[in-house]
Amino acid sequence: MSDEQKPLRQMIWERFISKSVDWLVVAAIGGLVIMIFDPVKERAMAIWNTPDSLHQLVVRVENLLRQVADVRDDIESLRRPSEVFEVSTTNTRAIDGYCVERQPCDVQIKLRRRPEGVQCRIVAGSVQWGFVNPRSDMFAPAQRLNPGFARNIGMTWTTIDVRVMTPVGLEPTADFIFEASYSGCPGMAKGDDPLSFQSPRIPFEIRDSPR
Repeated sequence: MSDEQKPLRQMIWERFISKSVDWLVVAAIGGLVIMIFDPVKERAMAIWNTPDSLHQLVVRVENLLRQVADVRDDIESLRRPSEVFEVSTTNTRAIDGYCVERQPCDVQIKLRRRPEGVQCRIVAGSVQWGFVNPRSDMFAPAQRLNPGFARNIGMTWTTIDVRVMTPVGLEPTADFIFEASYSGCPGMAKGDDPLSFQSPRIPFEIRDSPR
């Protein structure tokens, strides 16, 4: 039967069915597009924002590296020795048994290097000599009179003799003391300031100078 011979109502119904199928196909395709559009959009935005994401990642990595460096420095600083040398307080003394104000005083010092300070190297010219008044806790420098040079004492007990000029204003019993600076110790980085270490205080009898 040709289209011209079909009833008008049947033709309209068939056309409606055909168009409905087309609409359903279009709707299905449109739904699929909508379903995948948001992930595609997010992916596109991620790609678009990649420079910012990379920058944030670089910043985080740099912060992490700084934290690691700080922790490493803290660990290295723990390796620094608390002492470099040990002084015998019983065998370090004024040779005459006392020092006289304004007069040279010969001092015998017995010391040795501590194991943790073996790598340390004394800084030339860094040794300072002097006395401390126990009651006022005031330091009085004492000039070394006999020539000396920087020595890296070993781990065996060593005796050295120094002659210092006894300063004025000392109490009848004043504490003899000296200080030295060292570089190259464990836990120290290149360019770090030298580490300074003091001897223990050793009481010396001080007498007034004759008038």
